[in-house]
Amino acid sequence: MVNVLYGALVASLLFASVVQAKTLTYAVTDESWVPYWIVDEQRVSGILHEFMLALDERLPEQLQASHPLPPLRTQKLFREGQVQIECCVSKSWRSDGDQGAGALWTVPVLETEEMLIFAPGRHFPYRHLQDLRGRSIATVRGYGYAGSEYFQRNDGADARALIYLVAQGRSEAGILDRLEWRYLQHEDAQLQAPRWQVEEGPTINRSQLRLRLHRQLAGRLEVFNAAIRSLQVDGTLARIIARYAP
Repeated sequence: MVNVLYGALVASLLFASVVQAKTLTYAVTDESWVPYWIVDEQRVSGILHEFMLALDERLPEQLQASHPLPPLRTQKLFREGQVQIECCVSKSWRSDGDQGAGALWTVPVLETEEMLIFAPGRHFPYRHLQDLRGRSIATVRGYGYAGSEYFQRNDGADARALIYLVAQGRSEAGILDRLEWRYLQHEDAQLQAPRWQVEEGPTINRSQLRLRLHRQLAGRLEVFNAAIRSLQVDGTLARIIARYAP
């Protein structure tokens, strides 16, 4: 019954007014964020890639991906209106300067979780970000982290380097996205070796990822929201996530 009601809601929003279908471009950066965006030269895959393909089928507009571009370049194109959609970012990531000015935000698409990882048997008590005060925490170079004012960063080049720093005892803990960890466990046999062993710890931060729409799409927000909810309610998004993070 819930699925039927959401289907009716989507249909009513899509056809309540005559909308001339047009092509909208969404940003794709050239930096991989597995398993959300997986960029291999010009080949793109990942959870959010498949989500956008599924969303395209629920909207009268045609959605097309930009060529993979540097993040700052895609943000500039968004401000100029040459790219109309960003998928999927947190409001807090676009709060500085003119990044959030005039933008429209959809309902959350999904929520990410950052968790602590530890070398086996090396857990320490954690309840609040302040509990990381003075500790050496493995991170990825160039990434921002909640609570970074409390701990000493030990930067690695990527998530695998972060995991290795923790497994080898070179950091007291590391901060890793939970879905990214699931994906790496499934895809990277190297992580099964004893010298790479780590254990999951508690979640320390959550971020809601949403579509950011250019202001020229004012009036289409509820149509996008209805389409996103329909992909959540009928299990499409959950099935996509399960393929990448079983």
